[in-house]
Amino acid sequence: MRQRFLTHASLAVLLAVSAAPILAQRQGETATPATAANLSDLSAAKPGRAPDQPIDEEYTRKIREYTTQPFFLSPLVDYLPASKTVPTPAAVLGDIAGAPTKLPYAEEVYQYMRMLEKASPRVKVFSIGTTEEGREMIAVAVASEELIAKLDANRAQLAKLADPRTIAFDDRQAEQIASTAAPVYYITGTIHSPESGAPTALMELAYRLAVDESPYVKNIRDHLITLITPVVEVDGRNREVDIFKWHMAHPGETYPNLLYWGHYVAHDNNRDAMGMTLKLSQNVMNTLVEQKAQVLHDLHESVPFLYDNTIGDGPYNAWLDPLLTNEWQMIGWNNVQEMTRFGMPGVFAHGQFDTWSPGYLMFMAATHNGISRLYETFGNGGTAETVERTLSPSETERTWWRQNPPLPRVMWSLRNNNNYEQTGLLVSLSYFANNRRQFLENFWEKSKRSVNKPKVEGPAAYVLPADERRKGAQAELLAVMQRQHVEISRATAPFTVGVPAKKGAAAKADSSKRGAGAATTRTFPAGSWIIRMDQPYSRIADALLDYQYWSPDDPQKNPYDDTGWTFPEGFNVQSFRITDPKVLDAKMQRVEGAIRPEGGISGAGSVFAIENNGDNALATLRYQLRSADFQVAEDAFTAGKRSFPRGSYIVRGIASGELDRAAKELGVPVVALGAAPSVKTHPARAARVAIMHNWISTQTEGWWRMAFDFNRIPYDYISTQDLAKEPNLNAKYDVIIFPPAGGSPQQIIEGLPMWRNPMPWKKTELTPNLGNTDETDDIRPGMGWNGLAALQQFVANGGVLITAENTSDFAVQFGMANGVSVNTVPRLRVVGSLLRSKVVDDASPIVYGVSDNMAIYSDEGSSFNVSALKYGGRGSRFGGTESRATGRGTADDPDVVQGRPPLDTAFMPANLPKSERWELAPLTIEQLRNPINIIPPDQRPRVALRFGDQKDLLVSGLLDGGGDIAQRPIVVDVPLQKGHVVLFASNPMWRGETLGSYALVFNTIMNWDNLNAGRKIDAR
Repeated sequence: MRQRFLTHASLAVLLAVSAAPILAQRQGETATPATAANLSDLSAAKPGRAPDQPIDEEYTRKIREYTTQPFFLSPLVDYLPASKTVPTPAAVLGDIAGAPTKLPYAEEVYQYMRMLEKASPRVKVFSIGTTEEGREMIAVAVASEELIAKLDANRAQLAKLADPRTIAFDDRQAEQIASTAAPVYYITGTIHSPESGAPTALMELAYRLAVDESPYVKNIRDHLITLITPVVEVDGRNREVDIFKWHMAHPGETYPNLLYWGHYVAHDNNRDAMGMTLKLSQNVMNTLVEQKAQVLHDLHESVPFLYDNTIGDGPYNAWLDPLLTNEWQMIGWNNVQEMTRFGMPGVFAHGQFDTWSPGYLMFMAATHNGISRLYETFGNGGTAETVERTLSPSETERTWWRQNPPLPRVMWSLRNNNNYEQTGLLVSLSYFANNRRQFLENFWEKSKRSVNKPKVEGPAAYVLPADERRKGAQAELLAVMQRQHVEISRATAPFTVGVPAKKGAAAKADSSKRGAGAATTRTFPAGSWIIRMDQPYSRIADALLDYQYWSPDDPQKNPYDDTGWTFPEGFNVQSFRITDPKVLDAKMQRVEGAIRPEGGISGAGSVFAIENNGDNALATLRYQLRSADFQVAEDAFTAGKRSFPRGSYIVRGIASGELDRAAKELGVPVVALGAAPSVKTHPARAARVAIMHNWISTQTEGWWRMAFDFNRIPYDYISTQDLAKEPNLNAKYDVIIFPPAGGSPQQIIEGLPMWRNPMPWKKTELTPNLGNTDETDDIRPGMGWNGLAALQQFVANGGVLITAENTSDFAVQFGMANGVSVNTVPRLRVVGSLLRSKVVDDASPIVYGVSDNMAIYSDEGSSFNVSALKYGGRGSRFGGTESRATGRGTADDPDVVQGRPPLDTAFMPANLPKSERWELAPLTIEQLRNPINIIPPDQRPRVALRFGDQKDLLVSGLLDGGGDIAQRPIVVDVPLQKGHVVLFASNPMWRGETLGSYALVFNTIMNWDNLNAGRKIDAR
C-alpha cells in the first residue's frame, strides 16, 4: 500500500513541477525577477523584490532580527516593499508582524485591513456576519485595481461555471469564461485560537499583495482574487490575546490554558462543516458560495515547520471527485518543491492525516466543487514570544514523504511562523495564478459532474417522506441541507419509484422507517421532500445522507476523527436513497425559505393531547408554557379517534389561543378533546436545570449548552467548584447535568495541581474578554471531596444527576451508581461511529417517544454492566464467565469427573433463569443468606437502552470487536435514595449531528421527579 502511494506521490511531484512555469531562486542569490526576454510573461518571474521599488528599511531590518535563522526566510518575505501612501501593519501593531511582544485583537486586525482599503484601490473589505457573542467577521479581497473594480462582473462569470445549468452545459462558453475570469482563492486563519500567528501573517500578506510591484506578486494580483478572513474564531481570538497579555504581565508565573474559545466549543469548531451549527461555519460557507471561490485554504499551527496536509493519507472521503484529489497532489507537491528549493527545512506533504471526514472547515470547498487546502505550520502555543523548542523523534525523522525534516532543536519565533505561512501561501497563489485556466476548467467539470450524478454514479435523489413521524427533526435535517446551500424540492403529488432493498443492520432497523426489506417500489405521498442529485452541490448532500463504512482491515489504523455520521440516522428520521431516475420526473416545486413543520390545534375542547414522538420541540413547548398543566400518560391511550403512545402529553389550564400560537411556531400538532382520557398520568414539570463543567476542559460540554440554547431550555451554568459553596443544591436545582468533561475521575475531584500561583479566569481591565461564560479566581481547584459530598447529597435528597461518557465513569467510581460497572473491552475498535440501540424498558420515562433501533453516536464503544449487587458481578462464588470450563466433550456438554458416578440431581444446583447481557443476574440462595451487598429492589439499576445485537450493531463508521459490547446497557437509571443518577455510556448531544438522541436527555428532565414510573420491582 505504501509503495503504491509512493508511486503516486512521485508522479504528482513530476506533474506539479512540470505544470508550474515558476523558477525559484535559492536563498542568498541576487533577485532577478524578470529579464528583458520575459517581462511580458509574468508567470516566468522569479520570486524576489522589484529592483526599482524601494523597501521599508526598518521593517525589513526587524524581519531579519526576529527571524531566528536565515533559512527560516525566503526571497518572498525577506523584505517589505515601501509605499508612501499605504500603511504597513506596524501602523496598528506598533511593530512588525510577528514581533515577540504583540498579538493583536481581532478589532485591531480589522482596523488595519480597513486602513488598507482606504489607502489602496486594490483592497476591499466585506463584513460577512457576526459570532455568537456579536463580534464581527470580515473578508478582505486583494487584487489589481481592475479586478477589484469588476468583482461583481467576475463573480457573475464564475457563477456560470459553478452552475452549468445556467448556460445549458455549454462547454465552449465555459472554456471562454475559464480563459478570461479570475479565480478566487479564499484564505482563512485562526479557527483554532491558540494557533495565533495567522492574523499577523495575513495582515502582512494583504499589504504585500496590494503594494509589491515585483513581477512575481504582480502576476498573482493581476490574475487572481485573494480573499482573506484573517480571524475565523473571533471570540476565541480575543480571549487568547487576553491570556497572552496576562502572561506577559505576570512573568515567571504559570498561566491558564485557553479554556473557552468560541461561545460553545473549542477545537471542535473545526468539525462543524457538516452540521453547520456555529456562526463561524455559516459565515465562511456563505462567503465561499456567494463569492464562487475555487479554493478554501485554512491555516493551522500545530506541526513543524509546514505540513501541507491536504494531500494527507488514506482513506479519502468516498464522495469526492477524483479531479479534486488530483488537484491536492498538484498544488501540494509544488508547494513542497518550491519551499525546499528556497532552502526552508521541514516542509512536507502526505503524512498520516486521513481525509475521510468532511467535517473540517476546509472541506466546505471540497464538497462544493472547489479545492480544500490546509497548512499546519509551527506555532508556539498561543504566545508571541521566541522560545526554544525541542521536537520529538517522530517529528524529525526522515520518511518517504518528509525527505527534508524539521530540525530537532530550534529557537522558534512568531516571525518564523509568519515567514512560513506567507511563503507557502504566495507559492500556492502563484501556482494557482499560473494555472488558473486549468483550475477553472476543473471547477466547471466538477460542477458538471455533480449535476450529472444521477446519470453516472447515482443516486438520483434522496426522499424524506411526508408521513414522517418526527417532522420537527425532519425539518432540522432539511435546515442543515439549506445551510449547505443544497436545493430542496417538495412533491406536489404522490409518486412511485423503485427503492433498493437494504441489507444487514439497515434492513433490520425499522423496515417501515427506512425502506428495508424486499420491497422494490414505494409510493411516497404528496408533500414529501426530494433532494435531487442533479444539482451543483449534490456531493455534500450525498455525503451527509448516505452511510459510511470504514473497514477494520483498512491500512489506516488511526482515524483522525469520526468515521460515521449518517445524518438521517443521527436525527432518527426516514430517508430513502433513490437510484431510480424516475424520481426526477415526479411533480415537485423548488422550496425557498425556512422549512417548518405544521403545528397548531385541531378539533375543539379545553383539554389537549400531544403525541410524544421524541421531537425536541416538545421540551421547548413545556418550558415556554410554564404555567400550563402538563400531564404525562404512563400508558398508551385513544382519544378523539386517534391513538397516542405512552409518554404523550395531556394539557390543561391554558387558553386555546395561547397554546395554538406556541404550537404553530414550534411545529407541534395538538388535538383538542372534549374530556380528558382515562389513563394513568404524572405531572411533567419544567425542571430547574444546571449544566456543570470543570476547569480542565469545556470542549465537549459546549455541544450540550448549544442543544439547550437552540431548543430554548433555560439552565444555570455552574462549575464543579460551585458545588461545595452552595449550602442547599436542591433549593436551586432539580437536575444537574454533568456532560463529558476534562480529566479522569480523580482529576475531576482534584482539579489541576495546586502548586505555584493561582490562575484566574475572569473579566478584568487586563483581560476584558474572559469570564463572560463563567469565571473563577483560580481554575486549579476541582470538585473536591466536599463538592462530591454535596453532589451525592443533592441526589439523595431527590435531585437527578445526568452524566455521559467519562462523567459516568466518575459517578460509578465514586459510589453514585450502585450495581453498575463500566464494561472494559481491550479488543474493541470504535472511532466516532453510529451504532444501533434497542429499547429495553419502554415504560421508562427516559425513552418516551423514542423509537426502537435508534442510532446512537459512540466515541469509543463505551457500555455498562449491571448487577443487583452493589459492586457488580455475580458474587465471589458465581463470578465465572459465560462459557464452560475446559473439559471433555463439546462446548455444550457437561464435564465428567473420572472414577466417580455422574452427579445425582439432588447434588446439582437449582437452575437459575438465564439473564441477558442487559439484565440483572438472578440472585442465588447463597447471596440471599446474608444480603449485605444486595441492593434493595427499589434501588437497583434500571436499563432503559442497550446496544443492538452483534449482527445489527454497526450503523455507520468503524466497528471491530463489536461482540463484546453487543446487547450491553448504554443508558441506565440508577436510584440513589430519593433521587436518581442517569448514566449515558454514549454522548447523546454531539456536534449538532445527533438530534435523535436529544430526547433521552429532555425526557429525563421533563420527568425528573417521576423516573420510577412504570418500574417493576423485583420480588427479592
